[in-house]
Amino acid sequence: MGKINNISSISKENRQKKECIILRDVNKRSLEANLDSVSLSGFGGLPLLREEERTLSLSERLASCITDSRKQYLVQHSLEEIIRTRLFQLCLGYEDVNDCDLNRKEPMMRLMVGDGYDKDICSSATMCRFENMVTDDDLLSLQEMFVTIFILSYKGEEPKDIILDCDDTNVDCYGAQEQTLFNNYYMEYCYMPLLIFEGHSGKLIQPLLRPGRRNKTANINDTLQWLIAMLRAAWPNTFITVRGDSHFCSHEFMDWVTEGKDKRIRFITGLSSNSVLDRNPEVKRLQQKAIDHYKRTGLPKKYYGELRYKAGTWNNEQRVIVKAEITNSGGLNTRYIVTNFNVRTDVYGLPWSAPMYLYEKRYCARGKDELYIREFKEAVNGDRLSCHAFKANSLRTFMHAAAYVLMHSLRERAFEGTSLEKATLLTIRERILLTAVCVKVFKTKVILDFAMYNPMADELRHALLFYRKTA
Repeated sequence: MGKINNISSISKENRQKKECIILRDVNKRSLEANLDSVSLSGFGGLPLLREEERTLSLSERLASCITDSRKQYLVQHSLEEIIRTRLFQLCLGYEDVNDCDLNRKEPMMRLMVGDGYDKDICSSATMCRFENMVTDDDLLSLQEMFVTIFILSYKGEEPKDIILDCDDTNVDCYGAQEQTLFNNYYMEYCYMPLLIFEGHSGKLIQPLLRPGRRNKTANINDTLQWLIAMLRAAWPNTFITVRGDSHFCSHEFMDWVTEGKDKRIRFITGLSSNSVLDRNPEVKRLQQKAIDHYKRTGLPKKYYGELRYKAGTWNNEQRVIVKAEITNSGGLNTRYIVTNFNVRTDVYGLPWSAPMYLYEKRYCARGKDELYIREFKEAVNGDRLSCHAFKANSLRTFMHAAAYVLMHSLRERAFEGTSLEKATLLTIRERILLTAVCVKVFKTKVILDFAMYNPMADELRHALLFYRKTA
């Protein structure tokens, strides 16, 4: 069985004289560098991504949401190929559309993206046209598909409870882009995408691009009601908890939950202080206890309590947890959260609903959401939204989110029980995906030769065995 010719365009270049660079001698031996080897690749982890992407049917599902308005007789790359190219490049750290031209002839990219080794991946021009072809209906379909993908990730099992961690983050803009506005907090022209993660697992449920300057509670009620309706249709008995800071304290949503018949929906969000809360006798009592403690001992201390509170715009009275803290410097720090976790009716019982537990263990645990957002930005460059059109940037947000879903699923399944089980997605990219490999293409098979002394050889072997063909 003989080796077939490599890609025709590369083979033509191979027939030219190879470039050899002479470097300084090593141990009295001459050292030469050859830059013309077409069988080597730095993307050795791509087979793992490809297997996981096939398992999730990610590119096919996303492509089914987008209307292909191209003239089909001129099409060289299907929507699935284009999306797969985008996802793989984002996972490998190539965030720009221009990077498509850099990797068009890369051996592993050609092998894993398309149907054959002899076909270049799509160009940057093709990718740019793809980003600008989406419609509003396409974006709505993608929004629904992400929830479907999240539900399918549980393999048909209904979870006992999930947490919807809501937060937004700034994405600084590069120029005069549509719907970019100045944000006084970040002092930048930016977008403010809404990201909803599952609090226990870190799975990304919903990414929504929004303009930079706006009321953070705007439309959050409609979004949450729609999201919960989709989740409830699949999981009728799951306890769903909505968690977020004070910007996500929506009185419309709280009233909807309180007045609704679904008693398996919980919310726990921050609550901004105001003069009415600060004058409450329970708040004054806790503050005085903290001050007295500091006067006696000179040490910091936290005191927790609760009260019933109803703002003027609320239809229903809610349970508010108060934290009165005296700091090391003697300063008084008072914080509030609002929740419908109830001592009498809560499924978790009295210890789970105590004020200190609710604040420290349930509310403060939303800090993990910041780590998820950091991974979204660092591992798949989720803050790279440089298109002019808002719709194109919305599509980019979904593509970056899909790359996050792919990487997260790869870590969760293929590296379970290894040293990379709890590694960051960026670590997996640097230590596994960007592994050197020698690609040998034969008539009936392709052989990938990995280095024997790779520091991550055990983890790589574990992942490859996980995807081993069994039939």
